[in-house]
Amino acid sequence: MATFESRGESSFARTWSKEPGLDDGHTALLELLDRSGASLFALLTRLTLRQDVAEDLMQELFLKLRSAPDQASIDCWQGYARRVAINLAFDWRRRNRRRRAVPLDEVAEPVSGAGEPLNQAARTEESERILAAVGRLKGISREVFVMHHVQQDSYEDIARQLGKTPHQVRALCFRAMKDVRERLGCDRGSSEEKGVRRVEYE
Repeated sequence: MATFESRGESSFARTWSKEPGLDDGHTALLELLDRSGASLFALLTRLTLRQDVAEDLMQELFLKLRSAPDQASIDCWQGYARRVAINLAFDWRRRNRRRRAVPLDEVAEPVSGAGEPLNQAARTEESERILAAVGRLKGISREVFVMHHVQQDSYEDIARQLGKTPHQVRALCFRAMKDVRERLGCDRGSSEEKGVRRVEYE
């Protein structure tokens, strides 16, 4: 099994090109890993909030891409890999929902300073709630939401990647955001809604 030289810094294609059974028939996959491996790792880290988990999921992503059926029919490996990565991240979140939760009152008080550990825990808890709501979106709605609000892709870029018009993408994003807000029970102008709109992670 391949391992990383350092988190997010190794050449993914070079690392996995030595895997048993990987030959010239996987050229497109190796090119994808060389071109987009780091961005896929960053995406998995943002969706799980854990670099160690992102590393494990990158291994699983590689195996799924390598064993994908009818690879010759995959027109866009980057889009296919992104979709698989998103599904892997939210599948992991569902499996580990209970174990991830850490009550704020279990966070130790800082010896000095402005309470940064507590503030970080609060930000993480808010991100967890937002991601849990995003995870309940289905299909293209979730993919578009992640592409626009997590990866910060423009409507035009998303439209080009998904074969849709910018207007269609904007409408999908609007409906997805509305659904997420409703799941969170946010009122307009609340701090949580602003957090959803930015989807910023520390």
